[in-house]
Amino acid sequence: MLVGESDTNKILDFLRLARRMETTYRFTPKPDGSFENDAEHSWSVSLICILVASRIEEELGVKIDQLKMLKMAIIHDIAEIVTGDTKTWDNVSRVDKEEKERTAIKDSLGRLPNDLMEELVNIWEECEKRESIEAMIVKSVDRFDPVIHRTVFDLGWDNVEDDHATSEALDERQLPRHSFSKTLTGLYTTIRDEAISKGMFKVAKPQSDTDVEDELDQERADSEGMIQKEWIDEELMNELAEDLHNGSTPG
Repeated sequence: MLVGESDTNKILDFLRLARRMETTYRFTPKPDGSFENDAEHSWSVSLICILVASRIEEELGVKIDQLKMLKMAIIHDIAEIVTGDTKTWDNVSRVDKEEKERTAIKDSLGRLPNDLMEELVNIWEECEKRESIEAMIVKSVDRFDPVIHRTVFDLGWDNVEDDHATSEALDERQLPRHSFSKTLTGLYTTIRDEAISKGMFKVAKPQSDTDVEDELDQERADSEGMIQKEWIDEELMNELAEDLHNGSTPG
């Protein structure tokens, strides 16, 4: 299809917007104290997808449309130009994330000529719903790419809330996303184990002395309640036995 003046202007208009991927920052820190941007992340996701595609084809016995997969990888976070990044561990912020991003992606891609807009919106939707092997790969790589980044640069999870910065918490978020492929699961667990060996994860927060004492107090109260109940039951049984012995009917 020849590009007319109208198409040229629309494509350039979209590209002006897309450049803002370079100034749309994620919650993943960089060694210089700044934060990774969405353009860097999307490049990394695309690269990893290229590297694993043939292995997953062989593993699962499927044919992967690598061009479609790369289109997904490149555009998967374009909506964040409008919505911003969302922490994977922040369930509150993620409640309406999907709807906000759907609106943003349609507005953003709506700048393009209709044929490109329709193609890329459909690809984005397919990716979000993980309806194909290409989408499943992209969403898997999207999830563990920050783990590679943090581990390679020895950054750890210091800027993550304690409850979410343990290896156990990470596994809960990561493993379900990769479970369809031993290749992807292996990549994740290998880099996770490297992070563990480097001491990058926080240790699960132990109970405070106050929490422990509160639990002990509750246990004591429960025990005393049981003892008191047993004593009352025993006293009642003695009264009943005495009444029966005296030939009276309990009232």
